[in-house]
Amino acid sequence: MEHTSYELTGEKMDSNTTYAVVDIETTGTNLNANERVIQISCVFVKKHKIINTFVTDINPEMSIPNAIQQLTGITNQRVRKAPLFDDIAPTLFGLLSNTVFVAHNVNFDFPFLNYEFERVGYPTLSIKAVDTVTLSQILLPSVNGYRLRDLSRYFGIKHEHPHSADSDAFATAKLFIMLMKRLAELPLLTLKQLTALSGSLPRQTAELIQGAFERKQKNPGPLPDYLMIKENIVLRVQRTKINDATTEQLGHYPQSKKAKLALFQGDLGWRSAQSRIMNAIYANYKAADSKALVIEAPTGIGKTIAYLLPFAYLAIQNQLPVVISSTTTLLQSQLMEKAIPILSKILKVSMNATLVKGSNHYIDLAKFSQQLNERDPANQSRLIKMKLLVWLTYTKTGDLDELHINNHKIPLLNEIRHQGIASLDKNNPFYELDFYQRVIRKAHISQIVVTNHAFLSHHADLLGNKQHKPYLVIDEAQRFVNTVLQENRMTFDINHLMSMAHSEVSHLKMNEGINRSQIIQSDPMGSFHVYQMAEDLETINQLISNLQEQLFKRFLSHQMPVETNHLPFQHVITYAELQSFYETNQTTIKNLQSNFTSEILAFEALNRIINKQQQNLIESEVRTWIKLNNSQLEVETQTQIFLKIFGSFLNHASYDRDADFYWVQVGPQHDAGSVSLSQGVIESANYIKERVYPWFQKPTLIGATLFSNSRSKYFLNQVGLISDATTVKKYSSPYDFAENALLQVVNDGPMINEIGSEEYAQFLTTAIYQLAKVTPGKILVLFNSLTTIKDVFELVQKTDLGRKRRILAQGVNGTKSKLTREFLSSSTGILFGAASFWEGMDLSNGQLDLLIVTRLPFDSPDEIFTKAETKLQKQAHKNPFMTALLPRSILRLKQGIGRLIRSDSDYGAAVILDRRILDKSYGKTMLHSLPKGMPIQKLPLNQTNDELDKFFRKHY
Repeated sequence: MEHTSYELTGEKMDSNTTYAVVDIETTGTNLNANERVIQISCVFVKKHKIINTFVTDINPEMSIPNAIQQLTGITNQRVRKAPLFDDIAPTLFGLLSNTVFVAHNVNFDFPFLNYEFERVGYPTLSIKAVDTVTLSQILLPSVNGYRLRDLSRYFGIKHEHPHSADSDAFATAKLFIMLMKRLAELPLLTLKQLTALSGSLPRQTAELIQGAFERKQKNPGPLPDYLMIKENIVLRVQRTKINDATTEQLGHYPQSKKAKLALFQGDLGWRSAQSRIMNAIYANYKAADSKALVIEAPTGIGKTIAYLLPFAYLAIQNQLPVVISSTTTLLQSQLMEKAIPILSKILKVSMNATLVKGSNHYIDLAKFSQQLNERDPANQSRLIKMKLLVWLTYTKTGDLDELHINNHKIPLLNEIRHQGIASLDKNNPFYELDFYQRVIRKAHISQIVVTNHAFLSHHADLLGNKQHKPYLVIDEAQRFVNTVLQENRMTFDINHLMSMAHSEVSHLKMNEGINRSQIIQSDPMGSFHVYQMAEDLETINQLISNLQEQLFKRFLSHQMPVETNHLPFQHVITYAELQSFYETNQTTIKNLQSNFTSEILAFEALNRIINKQQQNLIESEVRTWIKLNNSQLEVETQTQIFLKIFGSFLNHASYDRDADFYWVQVGPQHDAGSVSLSQGVIESANYIKERVYPWFQKPTLIGATLFSNSRSKYFLNQVGLISDATTVKKYSSPYDFAENALLQVVNDGPMINEIGSEEYAQFLTTAIYQLAKVTPGKILVLFNSLTTIKDVFELVQKTDLGRKRRILAQGVNGTKSKLTREFLSSSTGILFGAASFWEGMDLSNGQLDLLIVTRLPFDSPDEIFTKAETKLQKQAHKNPFMTALLPRSILRLKQGIGRLIRSDSDYGAAVILDRRILDKSYGKTMLHSLPKGMPIQKLPLNQTNDELDKFFRKHY
């Protein structure tokens, strides 16, 4: 049928408009495949109230796919006697005419419905349409998810049958009413800015925002007391309210069981180990000669409250804050939102707590203000600006994580991220309102400061005080060392730098280069700075190409093995070797330093010229300037890394040669054109002793798995603590591993080092397939290699197991967080994971039935850190396997087994498929490290199922 266009009907949108909130269910999403509507629901809204509804099933005159039937609950049998679309078209067309069409994803529902109207001989609807997904993204910027079910849960909207049109339309109508009210409540300036940015929103969604702005213009009303206007931004007024609790309010520390129970008053149950941890902490810091304290406390003891309560007393009694460092954002949020409120309730005093993250988590208001003044051609950037404008009317923190935007490559967000205290300009109008500066100030007057390991490792000086040293708790301490090591690795990525430099040259002086801008040409120095910057970049490219070639000749050409399997090859070099390389190539390196400095100065000069007349840039010039800025940011990042690696030579500075290690890497091409140079910290102990501990009292480190055995000093050595000056407390697991756990070790598996990769993958596939047969619930399979995961995943998917269960694989199906979410939401899922899945995954309350350990978790000898550490250990005449590799492997195995039992009601079995734990001398040490009382069976693979079946029948 020929499509006819019509002029849109309808007055300006306001509360008197009739809005038709529509949801449809269909046989599929592809219009070109002649899909059909199987249900439609319309909920009519006027003056913020539901005034009418219309809902009907529709016979699609075709079979409904099984997946759609399962999703919607609408079956072929159900629609057999339903009306055809032809039958309901007159009524529906009449109902929708002269309304504004509203849908959650309007660009699906509206064209699909018009397609159906055209199919049965009606004209397409010529009414305005609005999208509630986009409105929600703008008006609810900190909601974690914009699916209808997420938003219904957020607002408490009753939504009993997701993917049923009547339930979806009703929920969308309720949501739309709330969004309209929120829109009307926004201040005039914010609405004005939203209107200016809204041009690219779906359908006529922008008109809804414009209408709200015009109504607010007529009756603006006073700005609420909690808001203020600074320059071009409406902000929430910042009030720092601190009510310090006193010793008199708090009373005496509850030493005895009776005193603790009187304090808890039913808010906490009694846990003997928790009480002992509390008393150990309090006694240690009340003593005149307090020591560093290391506490190994298994999950289930209640360690968070165990350290929070005594430190609350110590902080208030001695007027010293306590800084608590943890790993993930989730754990920090749990501390702030759950644990500390519980503590305040128990103590009957309000504990002042501040959450501190790295500066790049916070918005830089000055930069955002500048971005608002710049025109942005990118739809995504304009939408984010709208989200930010609304968010700033209520955020108290300025923490960009509140927006739940997981894409870290969005240029706008990178442009407005805070760059630290040193980047602030005191003359900027936003200086006193700066969120990051404010959170640091607040931390200094808070009783509890919550941060993360990465921030602590870099900014202990911002959190601590050498004159009035705060207390320090490092929670999840087993992961602190890894954080220190990871946070202090950097790569001078020569190829990336060359690519960015080439890109900048093209943006500077090619067909649409910035040199053609009238602004540049009208400035006496404009063209000079453009060509100076381009010349510096071209020289930089020549110099780093030469540097690449010299690195390859010096360190790689004679080191690479003949067979590298097309993988990157890495070679460790010493400080002395790098120093010798510098001396040979110092002319190139010094020239690079000089050209980097000149290029940055030329860019800054260009930036000043552009900023003076940015309002005169045409749209194509805006796009070019944005691209140039983004490339320059990458160039300057690589410049800083270059200066850090070669800084001690260029500046003739004294340097701790043993603190760092260096490595060169050649890419898959195995030639000089793919060489990079990296630097990392190899000695965590010295770093922690020098950069962290001096700012605090003697630290308390606490974690679930810290020691590989009773005599091991590996952990203490890693965190820079001395046995004689440290008190170590170890607490046994409160769970009954003898009754609720089972460990099987397969004793007839292949010798891993004597088997090919294909044969090994087939063995693992057979084992997993067999073990899954008798396992009723979820299975976690831990690997040491992503390559092996992929090989086994492909083999398993060819079996019927792949059809019976949801199989998720790291490196195949998505990120760790996505895999974890999907795994936890399944009832019989199988998850293949490596590395990070050995620890830090909360699988309590029956979330895991079987753990399969495919291979003992030793570090790969090809991993660059292992190479460097081995080299260092051998230089010190130590056995790297016994002093580092084995203890680390034992800790990982303990952490992996620790996934099984996380609460009193938990049960689970583990199977180790690596027979080395039985055949090698170190195997006894590894088995001895596992939870006491855990039954261990050593048996052939074909006998495992009978015993597993007995175990699960007993507990299921």
